[in-house]
Amino acid sequence: MVCTRTKKLALFLWAAHLHLAAAAKVPLSNADSLQGALNGLIAQPKRPEWPEEYEVAWEFAVPYVKRLQTEGLRYTYKAWQDTKNSRQKVTRDGVETAMEFAAENIMHQIYPRIDQYACRTLEIDGGKGPTRHLLQANQPELTFLLPDITGKRWVFNGTQDFNGKPAHVYRWEVKEDEGYGKVVSQYNFWVSKEGAPLQLHMWGINLYTGGHFDEWISTYTDFKAGPLAEDVWSVPDFCPKEPSVMLPQHRETGLTADLRRMLPNAHYGDEAYDAFVHKFGRRHRTHEEYQGRSQVFQDSVRLIQELNAAADSHTHGVNHFADWTRDEFEVLMLPNRGKPRPPLWPEGQQPAVHERRVAGHMLPSTLDWRHTGADSPVKDQAACGSCWAFGAIGSLEAAYFRETGRPLLLSEQHLMDCAWDTGNTACMGGFQNLAFQWVFNHSGVASEAEYPYEGVSNFCRQPKTPAASFKGKYVEVQGGELALMDALFTKGPMTVSVDAAPDSFRFYSSGVFKEPKCHSKLAKLDHAVIVSGYGTTESGEDYWLVKNTWSPFWGEEGYIRIARQPHDCGIATQPTYVELDIQS
Repeated sequence: MVCTRTKKLALFLWAAHLHLAAAAKVPLSNADSLQGALNGLIAQPKRPEWPEEYEVAWEFAVPYVKRLQTEGLRYTYKAWQDTKNSRQKVTRDGVETAMEFAAENIMHQIYPRIDQYACRTLEIDGGKGPTRHLLQANQPELTFLLPDITGKRWVFNGTQDFNGKPAHVYRWEVKEDEGYGKVVSQYNFWVSKEGAPLQLHMWGINLYTGGHFDEWISTYTDFKAGPLAEDVWSVPDFCPKEPSVMLPQHRETGLTADLRRMLPNAHYGDEAYDAFVHKFGRRHRTHEEYQGRSQVFQDSVRLIQELNAAADSHTHGVNHFADWTRDEFEVLMLPNRGKPRPPLWPEGQQPAVHERRVAGHMLPSTLDWRHTGADSPVKDQAACGSCWAFGAIGSLEAAYFRETGRPLLLSEQHLMDCAWDTGNTACMGGFQNLAFQWVFNHSGVASEAEYPYEGVSNFCRQPKTPAASFKGKYVEVQGGELALMDALFTKGPMTVSVDAAPDSFRFYSSGVFKEPKCHSKLAKLDHAVIVSGYGTTESGEDYWLVKNTWSPFWGEEGYIRIARQPHDCGIATQPTYVELDIQS
């Protein structure tokens, strides 16, 4: 956004900058220095405080995906919030997706399932944790949809033009490294002079969900103070009245997770934990809850110190999971963890197993499929547990290129919306082999252009023109490291599952990832990725080159190098590629 100034005002402000820069010995080329100096001359406006009852509409966008599909990811949301009576409702594209009743500790999650709506009823703060018992005596808080900018974290950053009208801008910049090398999170929030939200621009960790580093933009189109009509809160008849016993998974709207990180905090004297609380925006209802989380944090810090002492090729650091228990992290962030893994092959089907074709000594020492037609661009699953669909599609794209010599981006969204009958559950998790079974049962899958990714569950739609019709089979690579190297050399990139539970994986930045506690047993693998090659560093460290689906802002431009045996995190446990019979 460009500040609105007359020529006369611009000259005055530049003169003021010359004076201030000289006094402070700040380089004139430093735009931030100019902005900071000017902010010091401007009286700060009164910061808005959101009413107890309001409704707000906004468009949520993930611009990075424009590199893969024209419109990127865009959703239209509307929400109603009644803080007084502890109620909240969210719709996406005009359809109800979530209703929270904090006084009853109940959340109704509504989602499309092939051709009709389904509903899950959950406890808002279900799961395990050091302060779980406090919920019996203390009412859970609603998810806050708008950032509370009354605290010191948000700094007034002057008045700027926003769509032709002046707006106040507030900025929150996380100065410390968050595990992404030199990249730090920065948040800018535009508010009209009348006190209505205009836009929240996030360059960093997604504040709605705590998702991976990316660019996220919420542009508000309507904001109205209450009171709200009572019929807003009627629950659909098909929603169960009692919560299920399952622990909470990914919340599909992407809006009902940890927005509390944006709120002011109470501090109780633990200096190290208070610094963490300020950085990540934790909010505690009681002193007891603070003490419980502080203890988990201190345990995590000690663990990180031990990991750093043992690591020799990459580093670990405190991240926003440091006050979560292991159970909480696995339940909330890894939807497949703990789920019974289906058999790789349907009952009665003859397994297809890769046959090695090249002698071990004839395999190249380094193999890198990046930037070739066989390895599609790094994609972004956004705030959705759809890694299974990306893993399957990545293998299909590689196989299509191998058969035709032409690259073609295929549709993860088609699988998410339509492959429920084989056992997958869209943003709530799934498995690559079940996705392959669905594709071959239906003789193909749509292209990304015809059926673009949305990052949320939607109704199953038939593409007008299928990308390609094909039959085929998926092939398991057995035999460990040499067999996988052979398959990568002769067949190209393929899907594998990894153990992504450690915090060190979540916040990997660079280097050869070695995690002694990383599991390789199939039952422990919880995240689908694509293995795109292998190599050896100059210091002699063997690694797998792995493509993730958390955008190129994560890791080494979207990739991670994972050490080969014995700590390969499951890369060589059950690799799977696809053989296609192209029919059109």
